[in-house]
Amino acid sequence: MKKPLLFLSAMAIMLFSCSKSDEVQINDPDSDGPITEVPQDPERVDFDLVSLNNSGIAGTASFIPGDDGSTTVYIELTGTNQELHPASINFGDVESGGGIAITLDACECRISETVVDQLDDGTPVDFVGLMNFDGHLNIYEGPGDMSVVAQINIGSNAF
Repeated sequence: MKKPLLFLSAMAIMLFSCSKSDEVQINDPDSDGPITEVPQDPERVDFDLVSLNNSGIAGTASFIPGDDGSTTVYIELTGTNQELHPASINFGDVESGGGIAITLDACECRISETVVDQLDDGTPVDFVGLMNFDGHLNIYEGPGDMSVVAQINIGSNAF
């Protein structure tokens, strides 16, 4: 009985007291602590997805820079089964919302992997561009239901 109460208390504290930089974890082999800005040559940047609308769906979205200037967006969901969950990178922050900037491959069997080198309108974007992008990432209920079930600020909104 103590574990669910402890978990809910911790989640409430995190939701109401975290600064933008607390929402993102950057994996950098040369660093020992949390980083609040994009390092020069990161191995990858992990964003912890926040569950919405009592969906129970959360997870991690990893942005992995490629040698060719592309970025692999790798999403691994928790709290869901084998359902198909569309995903996108949207303009603006999670509070104000915004239109879809990049349509990502849907999460199938909890996993999605999309190589990104441009926005949906054809505008080129590299890893540094994504780390400075005014955007957020959404996970949706399903192909026929675009209700947001998990999301997180990315880019300039996360740091």
